[in-house]
Order: sequence, then structure tokens, then C-alpha cells
Amino acid sequence: MKSIRVAGIAAAVSITMVSGAAFAAEESSLAYLAENMPGVDAALVDQACAEGKLVIYHGAWPQAQKSQIEAFTEAFPCIEVETFSAGVGELRERLLSEQRAGRQYADIYQDTDTATLEKMAEQGLVAEYRVHSDALFGDDEKGAGGSWYPLRRAFIGIAWNEDLVSEEDAAKLASWTGIAEPIWKDRAIVVDPTAGGVGYLPMYYLHKEYGADLFEKIGKNEPRIVTGINNAVASLASGDVSIIFNASETGLLPMYEKGAPIRWSIPEPAIGPITGQIVLSKAAHPAAARLYQEFAFSKAGYGAWQQFGGAPINSNFEDLREVAAEDWYTIPETKFVYRQADANAAKDAVLVDFNKYIATTR
Repeated sequence: MKSIRVAGIAAAVSITMVSGAAFAAEESSLAYLAENMPGVDAALVDQACAEGKLVIYHGAWPQAQKSQIEAFTEAFPCIEVETFSAGVGELRERLLSEQRAGRQYADIYQDTDTATLEKMAEQGLVAEYRVHSDALFGDDEKGAGGSWYPLRRAFIGIAWNEDLVSEEDAAKLASWTGIAEPIWKDRAIVVDPTAGGVGYLPMYYLHKEYGADLFEKIGKNEPRIVTGINNAVASLASGDVSIIFNASETGLLPMYEKGAPIRWSIPEPAIGPITGQIVLSKAAHPAAARLYQEFAFSKAGYGAWQQFGGAPINSNFEDLREVAAEDWYTIPETKFVYRQADANAAKDAVLVDFNKYIATTR
């Protein structure tokens, strides 16, 4: 992959290209299609190869995206893939700005707020396309009519530093209410719920299930409030803090794989925002976009992304991450099922109580 700087875009943002030759589908591609993507029409590959290009807008999961794209271009070398990566908020603004200006570049778009994807579908911005693996996903795991499909569920856990927390005390963190235990006074970090889904969803769940009383108990422990999960995980790994209440596996895994003395529980029910992917209705390369969508949600393509990008959305896909083989690591059978629109609608009430009982303790 080659990274190319784009004028006028912040330094953290780059365009990445994976080269493929612009020619008709090779026999190897058609053989791959028949073996790994049964049911997908070979004509789609010919059309995609004729287009010869694909543009993907994705969030801050470059290793996962790189893995999937490399697998895709190995299978379909006739297609050149270009990606634009940024924070989800910036991705949204860039896409909407392009659409307002009438010069959209993206063919495939990803977002961690499925309500945003559903709104885009209502506005006619999404090509409703049912992939052949559609039946592998439950109705609460995909958009209506094939409007979006789930790349992952970014599970949220309660994490601790093994050097600072005994096994006996860590057992108290097997429950979402464990953060309210008095032993965590002055020892915890809470990610600000205004920072996004990872910070907000556990607070939404607790507020919905237990009300303001639990927020008041958490506040009595005087947790440190931070706005970024990566900084919180760094503090945990260094021993600056003992636990993080709402920690994304996306932030925990890289530090864990580097040998940091951290562990985490995913309490019952498992909580995590879904990252969805869509084919845009005004895609300049519609066949290539549909072929990539088929590949992304085939078992091979999904596995290539998921082993670096997060837990699979359901049991139809094997969890290929190294952490999944650890004895201490488990994902509950029960998931917290919610409508993103409902979670968004409750945000003001959740934030009022969070600010009243938790944020004001510091």
C-alpha cells in the first residue's frame, strides 16, 4: 500500500492506494468467486474489472482495512482500491460536503453510528443491495433491504491493571455495576460519554436499567474523566490508574499485544456499537462497490478484516483474534440490543445525570 498526502487535509489524514491492473476478470478471480462467494454472478466481476477502481471511506482501523483490501486485490487484481481514512465525524462531513457540491468520490462508506446510515438510506444516499451472505446476519444486525451490513461490534469492557488489582477485586468487575464498588475510589477512569459510542453506550445502558442512583454511587468514587480511550489505556498500562470503566477493545488490544499487564471483562449483557458499511447510491464505480460489499461480508473477506478490527458480529463467523484463544477472555451470550435512534434520543437525559453525579466530582 502507498500513502499519498492530500492537500488541504489535516496531517493525520491520508489517501491510501492498493494497485491493481485494469483488465478483464482473470480465470483465477472467477475460480475464487465460485469457491468463496457462491451465488455471486460472474458478470459482476467483469463489470467491476471494466470499472477498474474503487474508493473506500473508512475510520481509524487502518490495519483491519489494509488486511481486507489486500485480500480483495489478491482475489480481484483488476481493481485498484483507493481509501480515505479519518475520524468518523470528519468522514461524515467530507462525504456530505462532496455530495452537496455534486462531486462525490466515495463508493463505499463506513460509520459507527448505524442511525446515521439509516438516515442516509432514507435520504436516498444508499444503494440497497442484499449481499449473498445476508441470511447470516440477524434483523437487528443489518439495515433493512440491504442498506447496511455490520463489519463488527466494538465490544466495550471494564479493564484493569493486573499489577494493581488482585484477582479477587477484579472479579467485582464482571458486572457493569462493579464500578460502583467503594474499593475503586480515586482509582478509576471513565471515558466521557460525549466522546462517542464507546463512552456513551455503557452509560446509556446503566441509566436505562438502574437510573440516576447508580450514577450517584459511581460519582462517589470520584473517577477521573477523560475524552480519549487511547490516552486512558496508556494510563492504565503505565500504572497511573487501576481500572477503566468503559474501555473499547479497539484501544485495549494493541496495548495488550505489546505485553502491557492489562486484562478486561465484557460484562453481561455485552455492549458495543456496530460499525456498518454501505454502498453509496451515487457510486462512480457501482459494480466494483457491490463486488467489494459481497467480498467484505463473505467468510474470507470478513475474516481478513475482523482479525484486526474487532469481534465478529455473531457466531456464524469464527473469532480469529489471538485474544479470543485466551482462557480469561469470554464474550457473553447475551447482547444489549438497542436502537441507535433510541440511544441518541436519550442522550440529553443521560448527560444531565452524568454531569450532575459523576463529572462534577472532579
